[in-house]
This record gives sequence, structure tokens and C-alpha cells, in this order.
Amino acid sequence: MNTEAYFAMGLHFHQPVGNFERILERAYRDCYRPFLEVLAKYPEIRMTFHFSGNLLDYFEAHHPEFLDWIDEFVRSGQVEMMGGGYYEPIFQAIPRRDRIGQIEMLSDYIERRFGKGPDGIWIPERVWSPDLVEDLYSCGVRYCILDDTHLINAGVGEEGLNGYFMTGPADSRIAVFPSDTFLRYSMPFKSPRETLGHFRGKKKEGKGRLFIYGDDGEKFGEWPWTHDWVYKKGWLDNFFKELRKNQRWLKTVTFSEYLDSHGPLGEKDIPESSYREMMEWSGGRWLNFLSRYPESNHMHKRMIYVSERLDSIGHRAKGIEKLQEAKRELYKGQTNCPYWHGVFGGIYLYHLRKAVYEHLINADKIMDSIECESHDDRLNLKEMDFYDRGSNVVICENNDFFVAIDPQAGGSIKELDCKKVSSNLINTLARRREDYHKKIIDKIKHQTRGPVELYDAIKIMDKRIAGDIFYDSYGRSCLVDHFIKRDLTREEFEDCRFIDIGGFADAPYTARIEGQGLILQREGRVERRTIALSKEIGIISGKGLRVVYILKNKDSSPVDTSFGTEFNLSMPYADSDRYSYQGAGELLGGLDKRGSVSHADSFSIKDSKGELSVEFMFSGRPEKIWYFPVMTVSQSERAYDLNYQASCIFPVWDIRLQGGEEVKFDITWSMMTR
Repeated sequence: MNTEAYFAMGLHFHQPVGNFERILERAYRDCYRPFLEVLAKYPEIRMTFHFSGNLLDYFEAHHPEFLDWIDEFVRSGQVEMMGGGYYEPIFQAIPRRDRIGQIEMLSDYIERRFGKGPDGIWIPERVWSPDLVEDLYSCGVRYCILDDTHLINAGVGEEGLNGYFMTGPADSRIAVFPSDTFLRYSMPFKSPRETLGHFRGKKKEGKGRLFIYGDDGEKFGEWPWTHDWVYKKGWLDNFFKELRKNQRWLKTVTFSEYLDSHGPLGEKDIPESSYREMMEWSGGRWLNFLSRYPESNHMHKRMIYVSERLDSIGHRAKGIEKLQEAKRELYKGQTNCPYWHGVFGGIYLYHLRKAVYEHLINADKIMDSIECESHDDRLNLKEMDFYDRGSNVVICENNDFFVAIDPQAGGSIKELDCKKVSSNLINTLARRREDYHKKIIDKIKHQTRGPVELYDAIKIMDKRIAGDIFYDSYGRSCLVDHFIKRDLTREEFEDCRFIDIGGFADAPYTARIEGQGLILQREGRVERRTIALSKEIGIISGKGLRVVYILKNKDSSPVDTSFGTEFNLSMPYADSDRYSYQGAGELLGGLDKRGSVSHADSFSIKDSKGELSVEFMFSGRPEKIWYFPVMTVSQSERAYDLNYQASCIFPVWDIRLQGGEEVKFDITWSMMTR
């Protein structure tokens, strides 16, 4: 047979850690299993698969026969397995030791399960950096798949993308296969004949040495509306028939086969980049997401904190099995999807962020058990440059809680982990402007008559979206301090349509550790008077936190204002109907409700299943307590979504102080677990 051209097809199958089991099962039913069913009919068609570790874990637990089936494809030579980071991290975003550890974990699994270790690697989200090469090479990687835009950015003309290039230092080069952008947009969305026509056209132009496709396997049945097109209407079957019909001149190959039988087109230094859409979403560099979304940055730095702690313990701990368990939990917390946002929900999806924190806390708990022979109440308070920005965050930690307090951001609590339930109760997200919001607002103007509340009218898919979109001017954390006008309404506060007359909410506080607590202080001008605010935060062993506020009028003239502090909470199951508000001795409804309670000395979120309830007790009874859900508007692959992010509880005190006078009140914040 006189082969004139080759086609290497690489499919990347991935579901993020924390995704709902029903989605994984749907993807298995509609995409993964039917793909193999069709492929089995065409034993002459060869291709390369990559499965991320979360899917492999799921298959091992629920569909081991699927992995046995893949094993048959691998052993017959029809399918080559590609490696990667086990839980699909962005390699640039994690420490080098974890990068290598994740790659080795997946390589070891593939060799153990399928009889042969991988030669190639899938680069998550094709986020490439030239400094990855030496680490990849040291892990036995021979090649990776990037986009053709990566090579174009490196100076390769579009006419020269019909093979692979070598990249990296002379003693550690790897091959890079550039995936064809046309194929990425045409498969499986255009007819099989159009794709084959593309191959023929390139061949006639003398550019048809190798056609390369590397993209998400979920396009073949799991993406919206693709299951019917790919399987019921026969796209995949017809595509394989076209490949079979043209096999006299077009041969399907695995990437390793081509690498072994053909030389490179050249050598190239490939600059840092990703696929075109990711470059647009990130502003040119994936790590920009960490500055665009402070919540992502915090989650990332929490992951680094756990990684460094694990690395430190690893040099002196005896419990090797426990360390390996902690390492797997850390790796799960490095899955990339919750750290960024593009066309998919990403960071906007609470359950994905929840999974990151859950696994990082689990790793912490394992390390607690290694370091402490028995449970005790020792509290570790320390100041550290947690965000790597040149200023300190205060970490308070024991076997019950992990608390991160940022003096530079209003002295607010950025994280509160209840270790017993492995949940961060401040896993929140502020409402921020996204470019696509303009499209939503334009749609609102054309589809609605008169104002309709967004909370009641927004729908996904083809239904109506109506209302205004509001944005926060500060982070949705806890102990966010506000001085407000006496006549401010709850609606104005909820929509962030107000002026913080003290400027305390996001301003720097001084901080000092004193005994077993932290004291934060700040002075500011309120109603032309100087107010000194002090708040002391301490952990109540096994119970929660105690916060003591002292407000002092430092002027000689009286001050008459209102003061409140926000608690933005995220319960372990988001806004599930298992939760309800309770205040002034009354049940107030679920977390989708909004309202106000007057003169209550306590307020709580009750869990009907008893796993975790939260209660606030106030020594100085607030005049009112406002409560409402914090909702964000995001886009997904299907349409636009209204996402619950947190429950805001805002107690407000009327403050009347004569010159030199001060007022003091306590807040006890309890977490009740079964």
C-alpha cells in the first residue's frame, strides 16, 4: 500500500473532581461507552486516548468492564493510552514536586492497568510553558499534543504544520504534535465528507503528510445535542466508514507509531501559550485568572499551603501509607476546572470549588493525625505571607478548624474550615462583571417589558432572562464591616447600591496576636467623626469562633450611625432545601429567601439532617438582621445560569455614642455537628 498521508486522532476524556455522579454516569452512557461500541466495528482504525484520573477512579468503582474493554483495544494495538497529570492540574500552577508526582501517578496506573506505560502526555487545557519540558522528559514523556496556534506563535507558517516538531534543551527534547484548528471546529460538527475533503485538499497542496486532531472526547456525545448527531444520526459511524473507504491513501496511526516511523519537521522553542479561546478568556496567560478572581487565588494559595505542609511532613513522618493518602487528596484539590472560567461554569460552580476545599481539608486532617498522636485542643496561630504579596495573613488552626484572616482586606475572615465535615464555610464568590453580561442585558431589554427581578425571571437554555445584574465592590467573606446610613434599605444593601460611609469594608487593619486570639484595629471617619474599631477573634475549642467588637467615638461630638458586619456563608450542600433560616424563634424559610428580623439575639441556619448547623449569638442585640442569597450570573456550554454562591447574614446595630464613649458587643459563632 502506498500511503500518501496519515491521520493521528487523540481524544481527551475528562470530568472534574467534584462533578455530580449523575453527570459522570450520563457521560458514560451517552459518550464514552457508545464511542467504543462504534470503534469496535472498525479494528483497522487506530487512535490515542487520554482519560484523566477522576474518570479512571469512577470507572474502577462503577464500570470496571469499561476499563477491561479499553485494555483489549490497547493490547490489540488499536488504541494507545496517553498520560498526563492524574487529576488534571494546570502544570504551571502547581509546585514542581506535585507536577512530577501527578504525571508519575497516571503513568504508573496506565502501565499497571493496560500493560504498557504511556509515551505521550496530555497538557491540561493546552496551557504550555517551555519550562515544562525538562520535567516532562524526566518522567519519560516522548511527545505531547498542542494546538497549531502554539507552533504559529513560535514562527511556523500554516503551510508547515503537517508533522511534529522537537522542543526543549538538546539533552531533553520532546516532540510536539500541532492539532489542526479546522478539525477542532469541524469534528464532529460538520459532515464526515467535509473533513475528508479537507484532507484531500491539503494532500493536493502537498501539505498532507500528517493530519492531527487532539481535542475533548466529550464532543462526541456529551456536549449539548451531540449524542443524537454523533450516534443516532450516525456521524461517528459514517466518519469511520469514510476513513475505511480512503485507507489506500490515508492511514490512521497512533502518535507513537508516527513518531517511530517519521522524523521531525524541525526544532522550535514554543513560547508560553494556550488555545485561542483560553488566551482570550485569561487575557493572554492562564495565571491571570488568579488575579482576576481573588477567590481562585485564595483557593490556589490554600492548595500551595497544603502542598508545602505535606512536603515538610514527608521528610520526617513514619506513616508512609497515610502520606500517600494525603498526597492523593492534595492532587484531587489541584484539578484545574474550579480555578478558572471561560465558556464553562468553572469557578462559578460551587460544587467544584467545594470539592477542592474538601480534598485539601482531608489532606490536612490526615496530616493532623500524623503529627498528633491524640486529639487535643492546641491552637496554632501564625502570621505568614499566605498570598505571596508582601503582607501577612493570620492563620489560626487546630484539629477542629482552619481560619484565614486577612488584615489587608478589612480584617475579614477569608476561610473557615470545619474539619469535622471537611467543608469551608466561606467558599463564596463575589458578583463580578463578565464580558458576556452585556449580551444578557441586551437580551433583557429586547425580551421584557418593565422591570422584573432577576432572581425570579432568569432561566437557562431557551427561556427568558430578565432583570438587572449587580456587582460587588468587595469580597464576599466574613466580618466585613460597614457603617451605613440609617435609612438604607435591605434591597439597596443586597444589590450593593449603597455608600459605605466609613470605608472599613476593604481597608487595611492592624493586627497583633495576643494570647490565643487576634486583635484587629482601624480608625476611620464616620459622619465626620473619628471612630476606632477593634475586633478580637478567637477559637472556642470544638465549637466555633468568638468575636468581640469595640467601637469608640474618639471625637468630642456625638455620633449617630448604623454599624453592621457581614457573614457570607456557604453550607456544605449550597442552598439545598435541607437548610432553613431561624431568627427570633421563628423558622424563616430556606436559603433562597430574603428578609429582615428585628431585635433578635440569635440567628441560625438549621440543617434538617443534623450534619452541620450554624448559629450566631449576640450579646448586644442588633436592631435588625438582614438575610439574602448572593447569586451570580454566568454562562455555560448550554446557556446562562443563575448560580447560588452564599447566604449573606448582616446584623445591624444602631450606634449612638457621646464624645469619648465606646460600645462593646460579642458574637458567638457556633458550628453544631453530629
